[in-house]
Amino acid sequence: MCGIGGLISKDSTDIIPLTKTMMISMNKRGPDGTGLFVDKKVYQFESPEKIICNTSNNKLALGHIRLAIVGDKTHIQPIQSCDGKLVMEHNGEIYNYKMLKERLQKDHTFVSNTDSEVVIHLLEHYYKENGFSNLLDAIKKTVADIDGIYAIAIKAQKEDKIYLVRDRLGIRPLYYGQNDDVIGFASERKGLWKIGIREPTFSLLPGHCVILSDKISSPIKIAEPPVSSSQTPTITNFDEAVSAYKKALYNSIKKRSQDLSRIGIIFSGGIDSVLVAKITKELVPNVTCYTSGIAGSDDIKFSKIIADELDLDLKINELDIKDIENMLPNILNIIETTNTTQAEDSIPIYGALKLAAKDGLRVVFTGQGADELFAGYPWYVQIFAKYGTQKLREYMIQDLLLLYKETLEREDKLAMSNSIEMREPFLDSDVVRTATNIDLNLNLANKNDVFGKRVHRELAIQVGIPKYIAYREKQAAQHGAGIHGILSHIAEKNGFTKKMITREYIENISKREKLGSSERYGYLFDNKISWNSAPWVQLYLDRLINFNQIACEIKR
Repeated sequence: MCGIGGLISKDSTDIIPLTKTMMISMNKRGPDGTGLFVDKKVYQFESPEKIICNTSNNKLALGHIRLAIVGDKTHIQPIQSCDGKLVMEHNGEIYNYKMLKERLQKDHTFVSNTDSEVVIHLLEHYYKENGFSNLLDAIKKTVADIDGIYAIAIKAQKEDKIYLVRDRLGIRPLYYGQNDDVIGFASERKGLWKIGIREPTFSLLPGHCVILSDKISSPIKIAEPPVSSSQTPTITNFDEAVSAYKKALYNSIKKRSQDLSRIGIIFSGGIDSVLVAKITKELVPNVTCYTSGIAGSDDIKFSKIIADELDLDLKINELDIKDIENMLPNILNIIETTNTTQAEDSIPIYGALKLAAKDGLRVVFTGQGADELFAGYPWYVQIFAKYGTQKLREYMIQDLLLLYKETLEREDKLAMSNSIEMREPFLDSDVVRTATNIDLNLNLANKNDVFGKRVHRELAIQVGIPKYIAYREKQAAQHGAGIHGILSHIAEKNGFTKKMITREYIENISKREKLGSSERYGYLFDNKISWNSAPWVQLYLDRLINFNQIACEIKR
C-alpha cells in the first residue's frame, strides 16, 4: 500500500516542487520511504519533505510514498524494468505474486521480494512480446494475469505519456485532472488540489486505463468486472451454494492473510464482520477486533456479547457527542466530501481505525460488499417482492459496481490516514463470481424475508457462529453505532436548524450526486425517515469544511 502521484508539464513549469507538494499532502499513506522518477532516473528519500532534485528535464515526474506490507522497507518505487524501457508505480496488493514471480524469474532479474516488482516484469514480458510497440496491449494482458487490487501508473521510455490503470472493482483509488500548466494524478484528490488542479477532477473508472500526455484520453476499458457472465444463475441448490461460497471465501481470506501474523478486524457485531473475524481467527495467530460507536449503542452491546461468545479479542472506542464534534472536521478533510451519509458512515470506522493504529496494526479486514452480493439491504426484499429476481439482480450489480466511489474510496482514505491498509475479503474476484452466480431465491426465502443473505448466514452457522448471531437483523453502520441522531443534535447545538434552510439550498442539495444505494433509491422502498438526512445537518457540514475554498466547487 502507498500513495502515488505524478505530473506532466504543459509548458516550462518546474514540476519537482509540485510533485513534492503532492506527496507531502498524502504523507500518511507512506511513512516507510519516498521515491521520485524524473529524467530517466529513480531517486530515493527518507520522506517526501526531503525531496531535492535538480535535473535538466523536468517535464514528467512520478512520485511514490510507501507503506511497507510485503517486502522490507528498503525497496522504494517507482520501479524500472530490467531493460529500462518501462517505469511503474503501484498502490495495492497482488495476491498471486509468488506464483507469477516463479514463472518470470528465469528471464528477469528481481531486486526485491515485493509483490509490486512482479507487475513491472510482467509488463516488460508482454511489452517485449509486442515488439515494444503496444503498451496498452501489454497492460491488458498483465491485468488478466494478476489477482489483486491495484492503482498503477506506467511510463514507457520512448513516450512522454503516463498510463493509469485501476483494478476491476476500483478497490484502490486514483484521481486525475489538469489546469493550464500541468496534467496530474494522485491517490487522493487533495494531492491535486494542493498544486492548483481544481475541479473537475475525475476518479479513474474500475477496470479502465486513462493515458496522460499533453491531454487526457477518454477512459479505455481493459478488464471486465468479476461478476458472473451467465444470464441465468447456475447454482440453484442451497447446499451447493454454501459449499461453493465457503471455498471461495476461505481462499480469499487465505490470500489476504498470507505472511501476516497480526490482523485487525473492523467489527460492528453484524454478521459480515463476525464471519470475517471467525474465519480469520482460524488462519492467523493474532486477530483483534475493533468496534467504535456511541456508548450504549447496539453495535457496542452486540460486539461485546459476540466477542465473549466466540472468544474474540475485542477493543472498543466509546465515543460521546464531544468526541464526534471534535473529529468531524478531520474526517471531512480525509474523505474529501461533506455528504452527510458519507460522514455518518465514516465516524465509527474512523474510531475503530484509531484503536488499530494505536496497536501498531498495518492491515485490517472489513466486511464490505456482502450486502450487495447476498441481498442484505432492507430495501432489496421490497424490490424482490415488487419486481422479482431479475430486476433485483440488476440493482445489486449496479450497487456492487458503484462501491468504488460510494464506499471504497472513502474507507481507503480513512484507513490510510492512519497508515493502515484495509482489505475486503468479500470483494475477492472468485467470491464475487460465485455470489453473482447463485440464484437469488436461495438468499431471500420469501417476499417478507427481513434477513436476506441466507447462503451467507448458513455458512456462518457451519463455521461455528450461533444462529442468534448469524440471524441478527441488518442495521446500517450509522444506526447501529448510534451516529445518525447525534449529528442532528450537534448541528442544532451549533445553531443550525430547520429555519435556516432556504428553497435555494434545497435545490442545491437536490443537484448533488447521490452516494450510496440508500440515497440513490433505497429510501423509495424502505423507511424514508431512516435514510433521509436533515438538510440543516448537511448545511452544518458544508459550513464546517468549505471545500469550495479548497477546490472550487468540488463535486460532492
